[in-house]
Amino acid sequence: MKKTDLQQQTDALPQAPGVYLFKDPQGAILYVGKAKDLRKRVRTYFQGREQDVKTSLMLAKVGQVDHIATQTEKEALILEDTLIKEHRPRYNIQLRDDKRYPLLKLSVQERFPRLSVVRRTKEDGALYFGPFPAATSMRETLRVIHKAFPLRRCSAAQFAHRSRPCLNFQMRRCLAPCCEKVSEAEYKRIVEEVRLFLEGKSDLLAEKLRKRMEQESAALRFEVAARIRDRLAALERITERQKVIVQDSAHRDAVGMARQGGKVGIQALFIRSGRLLGGRFFSIKDAGLPDQEVLSTFLHQFYKEGQFIPGEILVPISLEDAAVLEEVMGEQGQKRVRVYRPRKGSQGYDLIQMAQENAQGKLRGQLKGEDALQEMQKRFSLAHVPTRIEGFDISNLGGGPAVGSQVVFEDGEPAKSYYRKYRIKTVQGMDDYAMLYEVLVRRVRRGKEEGDLPDLILIDGGKGQLNVALEALKELGIEGVDVLSIAKKREPGEEERVFLPHKKEGIPLRDASPASLLLQRVRDEAHRFAIAYHKRLRGKAGLSSALDEIPGIGAERRKSLLTHLGGWEGIMMASSAELAQAPGMTSALAQRVWEHLHSKEKEGDHADQSQ
Repeated sequence: MKKTDLQQQTDALPQAPGVYLFKDPQGAILYVGKAKDLRKRVRTYFQGREQDVKTSLMLAKVGQVDHIATQTEKEALILEDTLIKEHRPRYNIQLRDDKRYPLLKLSVQERFPRLSVVRRTKEDGALYFGPFPAATSMRETLRVIHKAFPLRRCSAAQFAHRSRPCLNFQMRRCLAPCCEKVSEAEYKRIVEEVRLFLEGKSDLLAEKLRKRMEQESAALRFEVAARIRDRLAALERITERQKVIVQDSAHRDAVGMARQGGKVGIQALFIRSGRLLGGRFFSIKDAGLPDQEVLSTFLHQFYKEGQFIPGEILVPISLEDAAVLEEVMGEQGQKRVRVYRPRKGSQGYDLIQMAQENAQGKLRGQLKGEDALQEMQKRFSLAHVPTRIEGFDISNLGGGPAVGSQVVFEDGEPAKSYYRKYRIKTVQGMDDYAMLYEVLVRRVRRGKEEGDLPDLILIDGGKGQLNVALEALKELGIEGVDVLSIAKKREPGEEERVFLPHKKEGIPLRDASPASLLLQRVRDEAHRFAIAYHKRLRGKAGLSSALDEIPGIGAERRKSLLTHLGGWEGIMMASSAELAQAPGMTSALAQRVWEHLHSKEKEGDHADQSQ
């Protein structure tokens, strides 16, 4: 369409809030945007000023300009999001990552609150803390809190129907409010201590605990004083690992942005009560849109319903629609929310600079990884750039249960939240091919149902393993997924080889190119993950068998040892005195267990040395 026709359509737009739609001559939607003043905003695209190359390419395809007027900017923001989800326009920003980080929920609306892990917030009167980008550190925090602050762990249904205290009460990790073993006032005092800790008021909590410890000690209640001392020690262990970067108790996120090489990198840092919990990096295809539109769209999509929303969101540039974003987020989070660019010299300025530097550094690193992926596609004749690679391996050495591993690399980096472990269910004996076939069929069948398949499957093995993978894909009717296998060198001087479908000989990996190193890295990670899982299962099976051999150790005492000492590793590391502290154990029986397990350990060492 001629430029004058588009200008006429633009001049006919109302000077009111709403959503504008750029369409191609056939009526397909290319881009959806929102505006406080539709005519003014759309005119900026056609006023002859120099546009970004990608924006110019989009405008060259525009055949008509449509619009939907709304009463308010807030309605326009919500409508824009709805239309983007419905039509998925080519030039709009769309976050594909729907991952929700875990939160800690303290159910203060209940008579006897509990602390639990959730993925969504609800308007239920509970307190939510997080998000925790590193699930491992979150679980460790939860474990220490449960050990130091004896809140109940049972669900509401279990709590309502329990007639006697559980094992946690015997281990002094619960006060058994279900059986009225603690007053409501005393229980609420512990809930308040947990709340202070999770709100980041560790210094205030430590001061309160020290005063109480001194009071209990002066009253000769030494056992109570000792439990408070243990809480103080646990509190210090957690807080010393958390980096304090701001000296206040506010919850805020800092969102940085960088553009390079056809990509937009966005880094969100999560600061809770002055402590940096971690962050999340997003990479988005650069459609050439203005920074304001990119950042505004990201914020609205990221802080969606159910996502934890902090009181402050720091951004590197001023946003025209900041007030609308604040209103929508405030309603979602049931609190006052500020979206602003911090001034130079303020404490928020340092945070946004940190977010900016992280966005720039991670985007540069990702672009280097993409170079390796493009090289891999060309060198090994792949149908697609392998943005998502899944590596598989089987471990069945040394007896015990056979297992399979699946590791995932996205944009050349491990995505450990998508790693999976498989126990072999259908194969008897040492048949690696059949085991690999079972693992791949289970993974690919699930991926086909969920629409979640990788670009490349990499198998640890040679031509035989490659053919097994191809047969699994054929069996399930899967097309468009590349498959390679990589075989280790068997003798000194021999080269590792990559095997491709329909080629008899493998391609030797003689160089140390980024593509070769990445393939080896994925293969090695799949092997490591499979071996680690196999060893863990063998250790559990061996220790379980060893405990069963000890007279006086039945199912109940075995469960008591496991719960009290935190698992099989804890049992092996415990002294006889620590074993004796488990409910149901005696000193004599604990000594018998310790001697039996460690005699088995010595036998295993001798056997290993003799092989």
